[in-house]
Amino acid sequence: MNIEEIDAVFFDLDGTLLGLTDDDFMRIYTGLISKRFEKYLSKEKFIEALLGGTNAMFKHNDSNNFVLESFFNYFTDKTGISREETYNNFQKFYMDEFGELEKACEKIEVGPKIIEILKRMNKKIVLATNPVFPEIATRRRCEWAGLSFDDFIHVTHAENSNYCKPNPNYFIKMCELINVNPKRVLMVGNDFLFDMSASSIGIKTWMIDNYQSNLEFKEKYSVDYKGSLVELYNLLNK
Repeated sequence: MNIEEIDAVFFDLDGTLLGLTDDDFMRIYTGLISKRFEKYLSKEKFIEALLGGTNAMFKHNDSNNFVLESFFNYFTDKTGISREETYNNFQKFYMDEFGELEKACEKIEVGPKIIEILKRMNKKIVLATNPVFPEIATRRRCEWAGLSFDDFIHVTHAENSNYCKPNPNYFIKMCELINVNPKRVLMVGNDFLFDMSASSIGIKTWMIDNYQSNLEFKEKYSVDYKGSLVELYNLLNK
């Protein structure tokens, strides 16, 4: 890979810059958040509404509204809980109990080193995590990875994004926001569907070799480069 041909790098967060498996995360996350809503409905009904609302965000394709709107619309309709109560309970959860999830995460030590090298190279760096979490939850996960929002030119979350991965419009919008040609962007991630789908608009892709997910999509999208974050670091640090 010739880094001179790259103007911007998009990084996934969970499973890439932050060591975390989808299964572990969902098991712990749903167990914790369901307790916050147990006064309203059963755990089973809550998880059904939570997953349905999340799916509504994935399907969101509205340039005039952010994906969080689709979640609220679905969740409040399904549960009968007011929007205000829903928002307040989620915010309190992300400020308090959500922190327990850090125990299930592995800090990827080389991640911040890669970001620092790219900053010295004056590359545009985007934290392109799938925007199904609000800003507060994204900030906390970013901190667990040893990073901050200030390390990136843009960070996607549910309160500032009109699309989710793998919708091509997600990647198109990111390129437009930071004024970069997709062909001069590198997407680094661990998910064959959500991250490698960036190739559908001409973005080059780097699939890391751990925490890989959605393996059934291995053949659907092109993967330009494969290797660990350490290998990426060594390549940049030549």
